[in-house]
Amino acid sequence: MIYMINCSYKGRTSNSRYFLGLLEKEIKKYSDTECVVKNIKNIIVRGFDDFVEDIKGAEALVIGAPLYVDGLPAQVVKLLEMIMERCADEFPAIPVYVVSNLGFYEPQQIRPLFDIVKNWCDKIGTVYGGGIAVGAGPMVRIIQEKSLPAVLYRKVDQDFSKLAKAVEQGQAVENIYCSSAVPRGVYLKYAHKMFNKALRENK
Repeated sequence: MIYMINCSYKGRTSNSRYFLGLLEKEIKKYSDTECVVKNIKNIIVRGFDDFVEDIKGAEALVIGAPLYVDGLPAQVVKLLEMIMERCADEFPAIPVYVVSNLGFYEPQQIRPLFDIVKNWCDKIGTVYGGGIAVGAGPMVRIIQEKSLPAVLYRKVDQDFSKLAKAVEQGQAVENIYCSSAVPRGVYLKYAHKMFNKALRENK
């Protein structure tokens, strides 16, 4: 069983959940291993003991989280602290992977987030398996959901396939950085337009 945590408080509609779904779909191409996806809010608020028991039977842990202020969202930090304080000795030595996305075009901005998770893994004595960073995550999702030309997201699919193979085999992989093939200037114009629209709607 591969245990996945959707670490966005937006829940099922979040980009984090969407990209965990992409990874799950790729894993199922190579294996019939069960993928279980849980929401971090449910784990922290009322399901931590169940999480501790479930993770003991997992082959891998996948953390799906957006980049927030160049690092992990507060709820993810809270969960990692809870594990360290309450069950570090019981936590299995399974690989921990990260699926992260951000609104910025350059996926390399997620590197500090990967470093935080790797340092946490080193601290509790488990293995950091690597991560995938999706730049311009909201646009990548829109492109795929609207079935726009595959050339715009082919590299993203290939990179998720690479990570899926590593997760399924329990192997470590170098951090992967990907984005859509939409030119940066085009993306910035689109992002600026959508940001202004959101501001008007929130008045």
